[in-house]
Amino acid sequence: MTLATQTMTRPRARTRKPQLDSGRGWPRDIGEAFARPPGPYTLDEVAFILEEEPVELLNGWLVRQEMTDLYERRFVSNLGSALDLAAREAGFGQVLGDQTECVLSNGSVVKPDVALISWKRMATAVPMGPLLRPTLIGSPELVVEVRSPSNRRTQEIFKRSFYFANGTRIVWDVDDKKREVWVYRAEQPDRPAHLRTDDMLTCEPLIPGWRRRLGDLFEERVSAKTLAGEVAVKWVAEGKAQGIAEGKTQGIAEGKTQGIAEGESRALRALLPTLARLRFGAEVPADLPATLAALSDEQLLRLQTGVETAATCAEWLAMTLESDSAPRPYSAAG
Repeated sequence: MTLATQTMTRPRARTRKPQLDSGRGWPRDIGEAFARPPGPYTLDEVAFILEEEPVELLNGWLVRQEMTDLYERRFVSNLGSALDLAAREAGFGQVLGDQTECVLSNGSVVKPDVALISWKRMATAVPMGPLLRPTLIGSPELVVEVRSPSNRRTQEIFKRSFYFANGTRIVWDVDDKKREVWVYRAEQPDRPAHLRTDDMLTCEPLIPGWRRRLGDLFEERVSAKTLAGEVAVKWVAEGKAQGIAEGKTQGIAEGKTQGIAEGESRALRALLPTLARLRFGAEVPADLPATLAALSDEQLLRLQTGVETAATCAEWLAMTLESDSAPRPYSAAG
């Protein structure tokens, strides 16, 4: 029986959730997990734990993931926001944050720190586990892994080999402390490109034309315009064109000004839901785009600057009720 066949069969019902107990001789990392004989766990038996805890299923063993810290999460948020907006605009797919479960051909379940997944591959997800939750079979086209202090290079090599064997085309290995990224590609997995802060990070061929200066993604207060990049440029240009057309009846200068502002606000309204999903996950209300559509430029900017400091999504949205003289969103001039 193949893995795909197994996943479509509803397992017997469970009356209680398995308990997380790392004192039962769990391996410390992926290398130790595969150095052992196959472990006692299957996906169906640990589905609840995988859903709720930062663990991966490797060779039948549960292995705890090291959680990223605040600064690592800032980079992940910046990168995920920039990629997600560009992937959607290009019609490629979307970005999902950490704890996205990917079932590999050997039965292991891994959770990349960031996953860029095409909509085509997303559509192949199948129901798995006791709750029959839609789950990705294979790995995303692009995977981002943030190094932790305990990671050994052999451990990272091991995991990349699994990603490439299951459909990943690009892996970005991030060292947040040194602000460096190693870019691995499936066609040359042993010859990574080593990028530093002044180098340009690209996503060819998945998102043609996407380019970001690596150092900007590590910055504490990177602007929405920098994250949106070429998408913002396109929308501002569209806003200008619309403003010029309207300006034929209202005055050319007034129309240009209005168009530039509309383009900038449109970019920010599109970016904020992505920032919110990466920061607050399931807390984000489904009607957030409608809420943003009714906000002023000052309120939108207040949400942009507050997304990293708010403890909850409700606290974040409450920032729109504050009264201050916050500047309007970024200007077209840069």
